[in-house]
Amino acid sequence: MAKRIILAGVLGGIALFLWESVAHMALPLGDTGVKTLGNEDAVRASLKQNISEAGFYFFPAGGMAPGLTAEQRRAAEEKAEQQWRTEMSGIMVVHPRGRDVTLGRQLTIQAITDILVGLVAAALLAQALWLPYWGRVAFVGLLGLIPFLATELPYWNWYGFPTDYTFAQLTIHVIGFLVAGLVIAAVLKRRAVD
Repeated sequence: MAKRIILAGVLGGIALFLWESVAHMALPLGDTGVKTLGNEDAVRASLKQNISEAGFYFFPAGGMAPGLTAEQRRAAEEKAEQQWRTEMSGIMVVHPRGRDVTLGRQLTIQAITDILVGLVAAALLAQALWLPYWGRVAFVGLLGLIPFLATELPYWNWYGFPTDYTFAQLTIHVIGFLVAGLVIAAVLKRRAVD
């Protein structure tokens, strides 16, 4: 049974990877909600002057600065809360000195990640093999709600990710897991309940 779970997980992960490739390269789902900067060169020049360390930046930062007293932190948080309501805010991942964007390396990492996801989905489905084929497919498809509910929806809530971007990610996740489910459910055959 373990070999069958591994085979189902690997094949399901490959199916997920192929769906994500289509969603990002052939369909508009991967770009939904993503905007480009106006006057990008000026913005990049300003960032280069002000950010020297690669990282995840959040602004206004409020009380996140190190070394603040409790009173200073509270005052900074109040100021930031007002700025969030009335001024520009945002998040950025910045790499001031560039970064390796070798497509082959990134696709390999993504494929490995998707295979790991497929293995987890197959291991979970192995506990519900009493379901008929379409029930097993739906079981895996519903797992696609987990990354949406655990990550995408909180990013929309806390960081203000665009609604259209957030729901495009829901579509990518659920369809991806359904596609993986078609494969995983076919490999992991139904068993009668003992």
